[in-house]
Amino acid sequence: MSQPMPLPGGATATVALAPAPGASPPATVPAGAAPPPSPFTPLWRASEALAAGQTTAVELVEQCRAAWEASNGTLNALILTDWQAALRDARDSDLRRQQGNPRGPLDGMPFSIKESFDVAGWPTTCGSLAHAGHVAQADATVVQRLRDAGAVLLGKSNVPLGLRDWQTYNAVYGTTRNPRDPSRTPGGSSGGSAAAVCAGMTFFDIGSDIGSSLRNPAHYCGVFSHKSSHGLVPLTGHGSGAALFGTQDINVAGPVARSARDLRMVLDAIAGPEETEAVAFRMALPACPHQRLDAFRVAVLPSHPIAEADATVANEITRLGRWLEQQGARVEWDARPDFDAGELWRVYVLLLRATTSVYMNDDAFAAALDEASRTTPGDDRYAALQYLGATLRHRDWLLLQQARERFAQAWRQFFTQHDVLLCPAAATPAFALNEQQEPWQRELLVNGRPQAMTTQLFWAGHSGLCGLPSTVAPIGASPNGLPIGVQIVAGRYRDLTSLRFASLLEDAGFAFRPPAPLG
Repeated sequence: MSQPMPLPGGATATVALAPAPGASPPATVPAGAAPPPSPFTPLWRASEALAAGQTTAVELVEQCRAAWEASNGTLNALILTDWQAALRDARDSDLRRQQGNPRGPLDGMPFSIKESFDVAGWPTTCGSLAHAGHVAQADATVVQRLRDAGAVLLGKSNVPLGLRDWQTYNAVYGTTRNPRDPSRTPGGSSGGSAAAVCAGMTFFDIGSDIGSSLRNPAHYCGVFSHKSSHGLVPLTGHGSGAALFGTQDINVAGPVARSARDLRMVLDAIAGPEETEAVAFRMALPACPHQRLDAFRVAVLPSHPIAEADATVANEITRLGRWLEQQGARVEWDARPDFDAGELWRVYVLLLRATTSVYMNDDAFAAALDEASRTTPGDDRYAALQYLGATLRHRDWLLLQQARERFAQAWRQFFTQHDVLLCPAAATPAFALNEQQEPWQRELLVNGRPQAMTTQLFWAGHSGLCGLPSTVAPIGASPNGLPIGVQIVAGRYRDLTSLRFASLLEDAGFAFRPPAPLG
């Protein structure tokens, strides 16, 4: 396995991601007549090309390797690779097709995996030097499922230390940069995932999301991602010492890709109960009843008083809502579920830090206990809540579940009146790399004013606390060409509804656009 390290600096490159609302959709080519795949071809079209004999799995792997060789020295998105093993698996896939025995639409398709997922014989460090010597003994469940489907593993994508940042850098593997502008972040914690997909190094990646870790990277890099409903995709084999966890509170796994159709293909392969639970349970996601955008009931929330979104983001979401009105969709503006959003924010942060406290060593937990004892009652700043959450008594945790159920009921009621909620994935477009201080000590400029970076956790927890699915799709660009995405939230287990809405937006022209070549 190679372990490329990032080069310092890097030229900037920006590109508009999607047409203005109302622009003509990209030209489509009938199935079977499509040109051979390129490094930026979506997964679904490359799969069709494989089935039609227009390309081979080996050729697809070589295309990904060429893209990796061209840009990974600057971007540092894939930090562990094994191209020989990938080519071997690709040859096996091509042989299966020649014999008429493909395993399905993902057979032969190259993919990468977030570094925090176990791959047998490979390190899983979560960006920590303390885990640098850890080598996984078995594949994570999602890795095994993709291998069983015939997908070809290329490598692992980079993460921030402990998966706790909106940037992606660590002392083990270095800094990952945004393919749209290498002076900016690709997001985090699935930043390497989004950067690799955006740069054409892989056809798709699997990331995780507990605090927008799939959503903000897709928004920052101009790709698609899907935060699945909680519990839908097993997390066994994710995180340091994670073989103990089939599920974790709030946390989910999901795909990153260049098309909404790709997300659905991958979700079909990785979702469903673990083998030990499958003896009693089967997955049957509710179908989306709508085939056209004008059939959707759409709630639009471009910003929120608790977590102001920058005008560059809010204006694009507003523009999308106005365009949807023109298409005949029923749009309701500034729609919100019937709960106290400030209370939800507090409960979310407490439970977020409670569930991640399992990864703290004894010294870190002792320090958190000391900090929690110093907090002032009623202090709802993230800096205080993180320590209170990490040290919650079990009774307090149980009491918070009652509040969560109230929020969940409000969401259930909300989605009897709406099919999807459109809102920001993050407060701003991709921001300049900043590796000073801790993440909760940094600020962003939002509408020209400083905002605590942790404030944008609101857009993660607003839907994430109650396990709702969220699909992120590119919808435009900021004035300086940085990608803008929209978060499409649907009701619990209504994953196919948010995915269908994203696909229809994509068909209308709100699609992935390749980044400009790095200079």
